[in-house]
Amino acid sequence: MYDTGSGWKDRISSKWGRVFGDGDNPMGWSLPLYRLWGIGVRIHLLFIVLIVAELISTLRRDHMGFEFMAIFLAGLFLLVLLHEYGHCFACRMVKGEADEILLWPLGGLASCLPPNTWKANLITVLGGPGVNFILLPVFAGAVLLMTGGQWDLVLFNPLKESFGLSVTEHGLLAYAVWSLHVSNVMLLAFNMLVPMYPMDCGRVVHALIWRKKGRSSADRISWTVGIIAAVALATLALAVESMILFAIALFGGFVCFSERRKQRFLEAPDEDWSMSFSPAPKGGKKESDAVDHQEIDRILDKISEHGIQSLTRREKKKLNKASSTGNDS
Repeated sequence: MYDTGSGWKDRISSKWGRVFGDGDNPMGWSLPLYRLWGIGVRIHLLFIVLIVAELISTLRRDHMGFEFMAIFLAGLFLLVLLHEYGHCFACRMVKGEADEILLWPLGGLASCLPPNTWKANLITVLGGPGVNFILLPVFAGAVLLMTGGQWDLVLFNPLKESFGLSVTEHGLLAYAVWSLHVSNVMLLAFNMLVPMYPMDCGRVVHALIWRKKGRSSADRISWTVGIIAAVALATLALAVESMILFAIALFGGFVCFSERRKQRFLEAPDEDWSMSFSPAPKGGKKESDAVDHQEIDRILDKISEHGIQSLTRREKKKLNKASSTGNDS
């Protein structure tokens, strides 16, 4: 039976929505890859564009061969995925929620919602770099085994002009293992040495300050430290002419700045919130329409911790409903 009217349009819109999600949020422009252990994995469209661009760039005479670049990118993709799984499983270990991983040009983002305690957040954060730390001796040993004990390929200097050049003499398999080692070390170092959101180091700093001074103070201090770190990283990126570092610095600085503004909004006087989310008067709205204050607080905490893009459709509806209830009363 043929569709009439807008049936085919609805199906196209539905499929388009599964790819782009909320069209106004660029973070949602992604494709689903698979679902395993209750965790959906998606890849951002810009990440796909970047991978294709990098592979095409190898066709130029003075660039790394296509095979080597493909191996490097595949290894990096795998390690970022394992890193994000580490966050998810650590979050579940402390009785939190973790159900999605997004792979995008600047790494990965795991949608984790641990219990609202400093310890649970710290364990969730350390789960990611913990995976890279466990893999360090594995990859280092494999490199030594396959290259006849070349320690300069294990304890490498990425700023050397001939960085890793000799490993190509040992074949593609040796290069694959070495590229896994290099990517693993760089991921671990970068995530744990830059105290800026969304890097893991920034979240570790936040959790440790939270333990001593409370959540609000931790938010204020960590956002400020993150902005300073972003400026320092951007300066370094310009000095070494690295566009990737500069892009990460810009993104991290923007995240810290926007979260700082959001925190100021959330720290508005209690009277403002009580008016915005006041319960319905007796005899007015139905009891089922009354605002669940605990649920609203939880949603606002989630926005503060993970950004508004982390909200589910159901949570967005609850927040919109609470806002409209406050405006009507």
